[in-house]
Amino acid sequence: MGPCEDPSTRVENQAKKRSLHRKWRARWPRLRFCLLKGCWRLFRPSHHPLQRYCSKACSDQAKKWRAWKYRHSDKGKKVRRTQSKDYRKRQKERKTQKVKKPDDVIGGARVTERKKNSHSCDRPGCYEEFDPDWRSPLQRFCSHACRRALERVLERERRWWERHPCRR
Repeated sequence: MGPCEDPSTRVENQAKKRSLHRKWRARWPRLRFCLLKGCWRLFRPSHHPLQRYCSKACSDQAKKWRAWKYRHSDKGKKVRRTQSKDYRKRQKERKTQKVKKPDDVIGGARVTERKKNSHSCDRPGCYEEFDPDWRSPLQRFCSHACRRALERVLERERRWWERHPCRR
């Protein structure tokens, strides 16, 4: 079937509907999965088009994960060692300043055991540790799914920044 022989205002209205649809699509980002491992919720970003997490709770859990990840890195361990050393010095000074009572109890720090060559996954919320394969010593993720989830987010952010260079 061809176009209608009687061109009326319907054609103009159809064109307006299409442009409204384009504006709506440009204004609202697509649905996406929350980056936090184990959440898998679909959400539409409300605050910013590059939003990674579906809720405040998920972003808070990601913050906790980043702190955990930092503490398990070499730099984080070194900083923590110096903090512990300074704390022990202060405790020693306090002991010498006050008279010791028999009911004073000094607790020790909790130490978590970790394998010698194990690495932790770089996906937020993933606490899995793995031994890197001899073929890929620079492995950063525990599984293909974790790697793809972070790759999708980084790719989307890269495309967004290419389209909006002035917002940096």
